[in-house]
Amino acid sequence: ALAMAYRHIYVASCAIGANYKQTVQAFAEAEAYKGPALIVCYSPCIEHRTKTGLSQMSLDMKDAVECGYWPLYRYNPKLEKVGQNPFCLDSKKLTGDVQKFLIKQNRYAQLCRSSPELAEELHTKLEVHLKERHEDMRAKAAPPVDSTKLVNGLAKAQANGTGEPLLILYGSDTGVTEQVAKRFSGLCSERGLQVRKTADLDELSEVGDLKEAAAGATLVVMCATCGHGDFPQNAGLFWSSLSAPEVAPKALEGLKFCTFGMGDRSYADSFCEAAKLIDDRLAALGAERLLEMGIGDDRDEDKWETGFNVWLPNFWKAVKAPEVHDDGQPKTPLFDIKVHAGATLVPKQICPPGAELLTVGESRRMTPADYERDIRHFSLVTEGKDFPFDLGDAVAIYFENLPEEVEEALQWFDFNGDSVATVNCISDNVSARHREAFRERVTVRQILSELVDLFGRPTKSFCSEAARFATNNAEQKALRRLGSAAGADDWKKLVDDSCSYFDIFKRFPSVKPPLEQLLSMLPLTKPRLYSIASSPFLCPGVLDLTIVINQWKAAGNGAVKTGGCTKFIQRVPVGAKVACSVVCGTFQFPAEDTTPMVMVGLGTGIAPIRSFCQDKLYKKQQGIQTGPMVVFYGCRREKEELFYKDDWELFRKEGVLTELVGAFQFDAPHYPPKMVFVSDKMAERPDLITENLQQKGGFFYMCGPAVATPSVQKALKAAVSSKGGLGEAKSQAWFEEFMQAGRYSEESY
Repeated sequence: ALAMAYRHIYVASCAIGANYKQTVQAFAEAEAYKGPALIVCYSPCIEHRTKTGLSQMSLDMKDAVECGYWPLYRYNPKLEKVGQNPFCLDSKKLTGDVQKFLIKQNRYAQLCRSSPELAEELHTKLEVHLKERHEDMRAKAAPPVDSTKLVNGLAKAQANGTGEPLLILYGSDTGVTEQVAKRFSGLCSERGLQVRKTADLDELSEVGDLKEAAAGATLVVMCATCGHGDFPQNAGLFWSSLSAPEVAPKALEGLKFCTFGMGDRSYADSFCEAAKLIDDRLAALGAERLLEMGIGDDRDEDKWETGFNVWLPNFWKAVKAPEVHDDGQPKTPLFDIKVHAGATLVPKQICPPGAELLTVGESRRMTPADYERDIRHFSLVTEGKDFPFDLGDAVAIYFENLPEEVEEALQWFDFNGDSVATVNCISDNVSARHREAFRERVTVRQILSELVDLFGRPTKSFCSEAARFATNNAEQKALRRLGSAAGADDWKKLVDDSCSYFDIFKRFPSVKPPLEQLLSMLPLTKPRLYSIASSPFLCPGVLDLTIVINQWKAAGNGAVKTGGCTKFIQRVPVGAKVACSVVCGTFQFPAEDTTPMVMVGLGTGIAPIRSFCQDKLYKKQQGIQTGPMVVFYGCRREKEELFYKDDWELFRKEGVLTELVGAFQFDAPHYPPKMVFVSDKMAERPDLITENLQQKGGFFYMCGPAVATPSVQKALKAAVSSKGGLGEAKSQAWFEEFMQAGRYSEESY
């Protein structure tokens, strides 16, 4: 507190065992800060005679943070200069028991024995003090109130009418749901609704704060689901608080709400699960549901927008939103762009919030050059970078559009790619990624290459917006039709041709919006997630990925298309920098290294399994005993797609890999006519399943396309039913208990 009072010293409080990433972030910020920096780190002291021993130090750190004994925070004076709160409280919620924490230390345990009344009195006082201190820190971490902005905002709300007040909260993992929420906020403002705030769910993680912020307003929750029912990283605290058993049954009585979930129906068992859980829990706590939950499905013809366009009219009716008069003219852009004539700039590569620029160390095609699929071993150098990752994590890659495509677009729109621009975000409804990118000047070429998804898949609403800029009447009518229900057949033809946003511009050449409007119309490129294929301990300083270049023939015109991110990966040279961030995995691992692991890897789904084997090899090299590891490896052809053969041989030789069973779909002699799947091989070797899972209490991992999940699960149940002797009914009960115990993990796509 004394150091922070000087207002020019960077200060952080950390506990590496409680929050590793916060600790690393604090050290990185302190190192980057131009001035004095102080980091205070917590560690149990041997003089305290901690009962659990120093081997459990990380757990003691976690307990200290969760009960409030040791708060985590960062104070960065440079944030104050850009109008942001310099104080960030990283331990936002108290969930632990201070007495449970203290009693683990002999000095406090001795006090309890010698003077129990005094101990109780001091414990009570400490608990009160920690709660009060936490509340003070939460207040200190609250965003600064800009009175001018507040007055202007109220005036704007009054000018727009007295529509329903709204609080919009979102849970977003890759940024798509955030963009949807910001767009929805803009649509609400156009109709005169008063949007109090648009923020991530964790910003209001306490139930009391949520109720206070939403008092007299309608709460709108928009939440994505990650993997099999997992919450996005910026929604986990919210759900932890909302779902806590101690929350009173009618805690949210009087609150009105509605939800919109986003997911992928290929995850049949957990489709939009996060949003459904929030929707049900809000209702269970007494909140009033205004309308049924909307669903945006990534598999729909128009992706999430298909469901959004069904849900939105119902929302307008539920909140009695006034009709908006649309004169067909361009809307106010979200950005103001000033081009600096004659200025030059050596562009600095844009790095999204929370990402790091990693160097490409290797990009090696593993399939033959004449083979139908290009599958690559792609390595990134992490040495010297603040890029910690754990076993089972994934990497989000922020790709760039190809230079030749960007140059074509610059010429098409008559933009000078070398022009230097200052971009101001003049709307609240722009993402954090936009704001971070435009903290410094950029070139016009950077906007088209590093930010906007100009060559991605368009939406119907884009066509409606593009029509506003058409100077040709026939093109304007055609675009409006494409954006309406009447143009469904025409739209389907565009989808079947795998058209991009830029393709639509080229089909309607009179549509030439200025740069600030183009930036407002187009979404940001969406980062793509790839499972990490290496162990950070066996291979320090490097991170391996296994990536298939996504190519397909358009159903309409037969043109060969390549996905935006994999097209970038296919071309990016060794030595280039790539913006990446870590996405926490959902795998659950056994507490003991001797516990068996049975794994199914399909295609590039073999990547995390390779990392699991590397982890066990590292441990074995350290003298740690490891348990059986069985891999069922499914791919199209053994010769071309059985990757990392040398690795599997090494794992066998070192006693890490017990057995590798291959299922090669299109190999002779079974093909033609029969295709062999990994579930067939599991049926041939039920002993590997029953011995390791049923008898020895092992864990199971499935990594690959979601379409294979039902057959893999069926094979598991069949093995314990027949070979394990449980029978059909009991095998189903066994499988349900198996999943509930956290022994079944799946990463599918």
